[in-house]
Amino acid sequence: MHKIERKYLLKDNIKILIDDLKLTALEISEFYTVVKVCKEIKYRKIDSKYFKITKNGVIGSIKQYTQKIKKNQYLNHKKDSVGKKISKKQYKLSSNGEKYTIDSYQNSLKNLYILEVEFKNITNFNKFVLPEVFSDHVIHEVTDDKRYQNRNLALLGNPKKNPYNIYTIFKDIELARTTNLNKTIFKEMKTSDSIRIILYKLFIELRINQDRIVQTEAKEGIKEFDVALKKSIILLNEYKHIFDKKIIRNVMLHLEVMKKALKTYKDLQYIQKELNNIYPLIDENEMNRIHQSVQHKLSLEKSNMCRFFKTREFSIIFKQYELLLKENNKSFLSIDAQISIGNSIKYKIFKHYKKAIMKCETYERCDDDESYKIINKSLNILKTFFTEFEMIIDKKNHQKAYNITDTISKELSSLRKLHKKKMIVDTYLENLEVKPPNYQKLIKNITKEHKNNSTNIIEKLHKNFSTFKNKKNLFK
Repeated sequence: MHKIERKYLLKDNIKILIDDLKLTALEISEFYTVVKVCKEIKYRKIDSKYFKITKNGVIGSIKQYTQKIKKNQYLNHKKDSVGKKISKKQYKLSSNGEKYTIDSYQNSLKNLYILEVEFKNITNFNKFVLPEVFSDHVIHEVTDDKRYQNRNLALLGNPKKNPYNIYTIFKDIELARTTNLNKTIFKEMKTSDSIRIILYKLFIELRINQDRIVQTEAKEGIKEFDVALKKSIILLNEYKHIFDKKIIRNVMLHLEVMKKALKTYKDLQYIQKELNNIYPLIDENEMNRIHQSVQHKLSLEKSNMCRFFKTREFSIIFKQYELLLKENNKSFLSIDAQISIGNSIKYKIFKHYKKAIMKCETYERCDDDESYKIINKSLNILKTFFTEFEMIIDKKNHQKAYNITDTISKELSSLRKLHKKKMIVDTYLENLEVKPPNYQKLIKNITKEHKNNSTNIIEKLHKNFSTFKNKKNLFK
């Protein structure tokens, strides 16, 4: 059946009305075994009767199926419960054809009172005016406040003890009312909530820049999309344990596909740019031919990217990601997800600082692109934490720690660009059918120039590695 209802948060003085009306209480205990975006399954005990309740849909219009079960079925499913068991006293009354339920919660939800009004149809739902009898007892309506959904009471606990409404924060980010999270995220906030807020901000950045890429045919938005994408992948990897394994696996797979597609496009842009820098080495006709070939591939990649961003498949991927962040209630359950973000980030930063040192010591004498990539991976994770969680990191050390990390990262990037540039030239020269007269000398000069440039950067890099290793206190 369809269940159409409104919810209201009540004052403690509702107990007076309950006594005055001499309402009889039903003793209810219930727990959830399935909590998904638009589906939930819970088991309920009402006095000495037992039920399985399945709900599909969203608040305002919910399909609910109730099945009577035996006591042993109820007890057998307790081991599969998610979140905490809810205990409450429930009082029912009717007025003007509408059904009213007052829930008085017990145990960890003690002193929480909710009024529910059930309607026969959506017309009555829209026309409803709260009766005068409840006027002195209602604090405000909470129909659209997801903290007061039964499943979130089981998973999150009492909203009165929760100083923020994460769903309001999501909405503020969507509407650009919140563009700076410095006043939104605080050290004591749960890790699951703060990570989801940061990721949702990055998700909105992805969505905005996806629109820019499509509208301008990939002339704008790629750099910003790429930055938001890389940060999203880093944070999802670091905190994947707080999400549903199957869903996050699919989301991560699609994000990695986007990352590779962007890498191909950016590599072609880089080649196009570097061709101009090696112009003196190449015959003009040959240069034009290469330019045309690269431009053709670049146009194809651009076209494929824009076409993909317009597809239904891409919309489904984005929607799945959005639901993972907004509605994946598994993220509330693990111990790691419940600890404060202040403690979590502090631990993560020091962990990756030590990992970065280990990588530096292992690969600093290896003059190859893959080694620099491995070192830079840990540094990029640190930089993401510094930029996205600056509001909860010790300000005294934050800038110094970020600066030394960023300096090494930029030097590593410079080395990788040098290697890439040499690879482009070497590949071109090797594939020439007719070698130029000064071919060997050309190869020798290119190798020498690359070595000199690399040596200068590596010397600076080693000095900064030493400084980095001695700055342990900045990362604690």
